[in-house]
Amino acid sequence: MRTLLLWIASCLMLNAGGHRIASYNPGATQTLLDLGCSEEIVMATRWCPLPKEHPAARDADVFLPDLERLLRTKPDLVILPRMANPLWAEKCAKAGLRTIVLNPESRDSVLRDIRLLGEVTGRTEEAARLVLALTSRQAKRTKTIIVIWDGVMAGPESYLAEPLATVGFKSALSQGAWIKFDWELLADAKPDAVLWIQGAAADSPIAKSPEKVAEMARVPVVKDLTCVKNQHVYLTKSGSKWLPGSGLLKIDRDLNPIYDILDR
Repeated sequence: MRTLLLWIASCLMLNAGGHRIASYNPGATQTLLDLGCSEEIVMATRWCPLPKEHPAARDADVFLPDLERLLRTKPDLVILPRMANPLWAEKCAKAGLRTIVLNPESRDSVLRDIRLLGEVTGRTEEAARLVLALTSRQAKRTKTIIVIWDGVMAGPESYLAEPLATVGFKSALSQGAWIKFDWELLADAKPDAVLWIQGAAADSPIAKSPEKVAEMARVPVVKDLTCVKNQHVYLTKSGSKWLPGSGLLKIDRDLNPIYDILDR
């Protein structure tokens, strides 16, 4: 009987928002913060966008997972990236932890992830507001863009598709999620703009990149593209803002001015 009462008390505590969350995904961590779950995060990765003074352990590592290290933080909810090793997810679940794996990548996977995290944390209304903000499009003529990150290009089925559409952009590629970077594919796509993303410890604003313009101008197959001639080639650094999560809400601040220039 005592065990049953303890179980009921535990369930009531979780339903009241008393989670202890271990997040192995920086994008999900940003979403948790935007959902109002900051105080419930007890473990995160060293790349997660938490304030320096946040008390969460920073040693969650999905590539070198350690169950003992995880259990020391006494979590009851574990958030794993979509590409996490299924054996690690199974190990967490067998340890009695509620384990959530983010959705497979698609153009709306970020929206589905936000709804999922809102549901498991008891913050469905907050999640609905974030989803609305990521899907409220303005009436704009669509401009094409190619986003290049770590040797791959974002296609129309990548998780960036919906956030980019909110700002009036779509991938200049015809299909796929992430396609291996290729100069000829870029040339055939004839994008209105090109955005290069560099992974970094912290986010930076989008800015024109004379260096990338010069680099592209030296490549015969793309040097005559309009985006190169007009210098619509940009660069940004991404700590977590461009990762799949509600942090993508912040990209419109940087992309809107670029859209306005292209639409003149």
